[in-house]
Amino acid sequence: MGYSDQKYYDRPLVKVASAIAFGTATAAGTASNSLAAPTSVSLPQFLRRTKIVGLEAVCITAAGGTQVGPINLTVLNGTSTVGTIAVQTATVGQVAVGTTTASNATFAANASPTMALIGTFTASAATSGTWDLYFQQQEQPDVSS
Repeated sequence: MGYSDQKYYDRPLVKVASAIAFGTATAAGTASNSLAAPTSVSLPQFLRRTKIVGLEAVCITAAGGTQVGPINLTVLNGTSTVGTIAVQTATVGQVAVGTTTASNATFAANASPTMALIGTFTASAATSGTWDLYFQQQEQPDVSS
């Protein structure tokens, strides 16, 4: 018989960051480069063991400049990819739904994800756009007890 505590089935969609602006890319030819999350934006630290089961981003301002893509808003657990949201062609107000990698998506208590905008930009002054980020998250049972 499985674990029957109903709270572990809860998967609320929570806004975790508002108006994330990754900045401006520099020319990279055809090589991929990434823009780190701005230092003013921090993603939540989970109080309990938590798994990210879904990702969404809402476009506040569209990306601009020369991008050859793909451009992905990437959520990380350390150096492992939790999930990606394709944002290259998003328009203002569009909701972009991401995919997650289940094996990387569980965070220990008091841990938090990081993020980056990863893609290929072919000209200086390619802007990242601005994004609201949402996590669909699920608390996990404590396996240490």
